[in-house]
Amino acid sequence: MISYEEFEDMVVNILKRDISSNKEQKNAILAPCNKSLFLVAGPGSGKTTVMVLKILKYIFVDDIEPNEIIATTFTRKAADELYSRILGWGDMIKNHLLNTIHDFNNITKITRIDFNQIKIGTTDSIAEELLREYKKPGENQAIVIEGFVANSAMIKIIIEDEKYLNKNLVEYLKEVSGKEKIEEPSKLSEILIEIKNRIYYDQVDFNELYNKTQKDSGARIALDCIKKYEDKLQNRNTIDFAMLESEFLKKLKNNELETFLNETKIVLIDEYQDTNLLQEDIYFTIARSAIANNGNITVVGDDDQSLYRFRGATVDLFTTYQERINEKLGIEVEEINLRTNYRSTENIIEHCNQFAELDSEYQNARVENKPKIIAPDFDNDKMPILGMFRNNPEMLAKDLSKLINQLVNKGEAEIKVLQVLNKEYYEKVTGVIDIARLQQIKAENVKAGKEIEKITLKLDSDYGSASDIAILSYSPKETYYGNRSFLHYLRKNLKKLRQPIEVFNPRGIELQDIDIVGIFCGLMLECIDPDSTVQKSDKTIPKLATHNMRRWRIKAKDFIKLNPEPHEPITLSQFVTYWQLRRPRGHEEWPKTASLMELAYKITTWIEELQEDVEGIVYLEAITQSITQTGFFNDYHSNISFRTQKQERESILEAIWNIFIPLSTGGIQIDESLLETLPDNRINVLSIHQSKGLEFPLVIVDVGSRFKQNDIRTQKLRFPKSIKEETTLEDRIRRYSKIGQSKRGEKDKSFDDLTRLYFVAFSRAEKVLLLIGLNPAIEGYNKKNNHFNIPNVALGWSRDEKYIGFNEIYLI
Repeated sequence: MISYEEFEDMVVNILKRDISSNKEQKNAILAPCNKSLFLVAGPGSGKTTVMVLKILKYIFVDDIEPNEIIATTFTRKAADELYSRILGWGDMIKNHLLNTIHDFNNITKITRIDFNQIKIGTTDSIAEELLREYKKPGENQAIVIEGFVANSAMIKIIIEDEKYLNKNLVEYLKEVSGKEKIEEPSKLSEILIEIKNRIYYDQVDFNELYNKTQKDSGARIALDCIKKYEDKLQNRNTIDFAMLESEFLKKLKNNELETFLNETKIVLIDEYQDTNLLQEDIYFTIARSAIANNGNITVVGDDDQSLYRFRGATVDLFTTYQERINEKLGIEVEEINLRTNYRSTENIIEHCNQFAELDSEYQNARVENKPKIIAPDFDNDKMPILGMFRNNPEMLAKDLSKLINQLVNKGEAEIKVLQVLNKEYYEKVTGVIDIARLQQIKAENVKAGKEIEKITLKLDSDYGSASDIAILSYSPKETYYGNRSFLHYLRKNLKKLRQPIEVFNPRGIELQDIDIVGIFCGLMLECIDPDSTVQKSDKTIPKLATHNMRRWRIKAKDFIKLNPEPHEPITLSQFVTYWQLRRPRGHEEWPKTASLMELAYKITTWIEELQEDVEGIVYLEAITQSITQTGFFNDYHSNISFRTQKQERESILEAIWNIFIPLSTGGIQIDESLLETLPDNRINVLSIHQSKGLEFPLVIVDVGSRFKQNDIRTQKLRFPKSIKEETTLEDRIRRYSKIGQSKRGEKDKSFDDLTRLYFVAFSRAEKVLLLIGLNPAIEGYNKKNNHFNIPNVALGWSRDEKYIGFNEIYLI
């Protein structure tokens, strides 16, 4: 259609993207359509730009039809971004060509280009779309349920036969999960679902696994539960995401999707470092056809950003990708490293490089001979890495809220430097246990810090608003081990400001413990089951569920007494009373059935927080999503039936079991898809996992607000020295898989996971990176005239317990 030179000229002059100056990006985009690539894309390296321009180059230069291209991403948000940019840039190039060329044939070709025909989405969404498109005549398309619904289905199974009380099952699940206490059905269910997913993801033969667990009664019961779960879903024509991918692969291999395979030429896979064996088989099966059609497969990812081992991902599939695809498909794949980071300042990039290379053992888990990420030549921002460490969580929250207040409400903050931690300092303190000598070293360092000029931070055009500040934590929970966390105190301090600053952290408190959720659920329960009559008749309801539902009802009754608005045309008290008496208002008779969704939305009329507060809206979405999804595979489909007393009781119990028991026992979590759009006027508090793919001008990483002492309970969060090397759930399943057990032990893999986690956290920052925690996290602490350190991967400790530290951190 056009030459590559013409295409590049339009990219530079019309799209304003200078790809010619970045050799690696240009080589990735320029590659011919029959050349398969392995793109190792570091943080901020423009991988989305490369993927979009690569696709547009295939269409405009190589005459590849849009319907011959498939591109998968890890999240729906990433898919939407890719699709949006293809449409935007594609239309700009298309319109320019239509306005400048005069060849009739080319004009006709360009006019007919339909970017909507490109298959873009997550692996799951594309699988679901293709299975629907190519289903056989008369075949019913299975409904795909969300994870929390799968968990609810499993909860019901283990409660029906009281399997959650079986000691052998409980002990087995404790052993494979490494958890000490998991009595609640929701926790048992989560582990069973994880086992089931592992079996699918690692492509393990269920029958073989079942036959080899004859001597382990706990394992047998677990597999029986999984089989019953699968049967239950299939009987209701529903499947979960792992089952969806398995079904997709089966149809690909059985040539039931032959039309799709015959037209596919380009396979582009993003975030490949978080792929599992089942997905690899799907990609390679599609790629085999693409290559036969004179096309290619290109995978994009970064092993340093692999975060989802706990969900079944196997980073080895990425680090050994070139050997695996050569073995499976017999092709040579060129590796290209996208290493220029356009997101972060030079100091942040250097910090990330040093962190990734700090632990020599970690290098064995990375792509071989991986180059450093580098800054563009034009970067001249020299803001140092900052640190804020205080004696306790309350002081830390108070001082950080002051800084945030100055930035958000005053536009800038002038910061005093307390001291600088650098190579010289770390060398002095390493191995020193004499308390007097350590105090002397610190005093000298503090004295030197006083000579450093103050640092000025500004929220100007480069920053913007409170939403440009993100606080990243291992966990966003505002309580832990029964204690209030630093995040709790920060929210409290920010609210007390003269100009209050709101926090967006809907995962900060467990859903069942949030006051407004309790009021809402209590009102629902009071309407459908007055005085807990039906609930009390079922003696198998777990104690925790009974306790929380009783607590919710009390909150609801107290809320009714407040007589919230609106009062017209009916008060909340009147509405609930009508429901409890089953007495119609303005109708001749009470309906035969009532929708729980309609009831939920009517109740929100009186709860302002669920309508207008961004966190409240997320809570409401989580609950209503649960109501909708559980209705897919239940007898009464999230309705209460009033046709007979028997149906009324059954439908109420079904609602209690499938909606309110999972909610009250922690079985329903905030779905990540509900958090994909962050509010534009709040401080964002995110788990590091949740921050993946995002970037913020100012990133605050909590590296030590929980660590007062070298407590074994916190080791997994900072330095997993005491991880047992006994076989984990992952290894137990993988021994029956074609991929086999990993050569790295669980302890090393846990250290690798922490390194990757904080690498992702640090690399989210654009302009300023601030590390926060308690003073003992960096200085250690004294106890009984002895000095103790708190080893912490995030603060520069290698796994052999050497405190290497970083080049330079300015403590403020």
